[in-house]
Amino acid sequence: MQHALREEAAVLAAGLRPTLADDPAWRRQGMLSDGDSREVTRALGEAGWIGMTWPADLGGRGLAHVDAALVEDVFGYHWLPLSLYLLSYKTIGCALERFAAPALKERLLRPIARGELVFCQGFSEPEAGSDLASLTTRAVRHDDRFVVDGHKIWTSSAWLADWIYLAVRTNPDEPRHRGISVLVAPLDTPGIEVRRFPVLGGGYLCEVFLDGVEIPAGNLVGEVDGGWDVLMHTLDFERITAEKLGGLHWVLDELEKRLRETDRLEAARPQLASLRGELAAARLLSLRAADLLDRREPASAASAMAKLAGARLAQRLAREGVELLGLEGLADAHPSAPLEGRIGALYRAAVGSTISGGSAEILQVVIARRGLGLG
Repeated sequence: MQHALREEAAVLAAGLRPTLADDPAWRRQGMLSDGDSREVTRALGEAGWIGMTWPADLGGRGLAHVDAALVEDVFGYHWLPLSLYLLSYKTIGCALERFAAPALKERLLRPIARGELVFCQGFSEPEAGSDLASLTTRAVRHDDRFVVDGHKIWTSSAWLADWIYLAVRTNPDEPRHRGISVLVAPLDTPGIEVRRFPVLGGGYLCEVFLDGVEIPAGNLVGEVDGGWDVLMHTLDFERITAEKLGGLHWVLDELEKRLRETDRLEAARPQLASLRGELAAARLLSLRAADLLDRREPASAASAMAKLAGARLAQRLAREGVELLGLEGLADAHPSAPLEGRIGALYRAAVGSTISGGSAEILQVVIARRGLGLG
């Protein structure tokens, strides 16, 4: 079954690539999380690839998270722009499916599964990046609504999104990891302002300003003041980065092909073999974390290991790829450039891979505490 799923996904992905080939932004993306496309997201939804793990009555296919990871690996190998897919389904949608009230799930999950409704994620703040518990965006309850004020940064895809998934502080008198809640809201809600700016590795990030934003109480995800558990489960889904590993696999294959064409392969074989071994290990870590999610067992340490392994591999592959190719490895994105210019784009983008989605230091703390029982 899994082989058939991957074959089906590969056919769809190969069919979408020609529509992206002339898009300079698509060629410049150095990491799979950098690519945005509502058209590709809609195509994935129409073909039934969004919400794969959700039950059929919510628009899904009832598949396992392991199945989804294997499919995402294929999408990554074909370098589909997946930011909206990853945010709307894999990170936010899966948390909604687990924690949202039935009415909210019924309202949001089917449009997400069809690729019609896309989310961005409002977690990080100027003083609360890796230390998410330091967030200060405040939500005050007034009868049947919350009034939200604050400032979010590192907000991928906000300029294209329809809704935002917000971490807010609902009780400032509670300890840091308590008194936090999760709300969702349309981005056209009065008081929300999105500002976009380009980033070095390609694509854009945004910051979001919230000024007196009124959000219905029915848009609460989980319990009031119980958002920390929701956020931790959200990050468990986010940190299984199978799609990035698929993209790195493509880079590694194309790097080997280029070295063969230029008679430099023999000297590079030990490095390439080591990189392939590291890729295989990172894939196994991702699949182990996905399997734990399927079993409803604690996955924080495993997903942290998976994310950290993929991020370090991205940096190593980018660095050694440029070393092996020389100056041509830094070529700008173009169909005729070696590896379409993706090594250079990866070299720039991978710098942030051990920061975004949880810094390496924070992930090591998660692994130590939740995986090894230390501290």
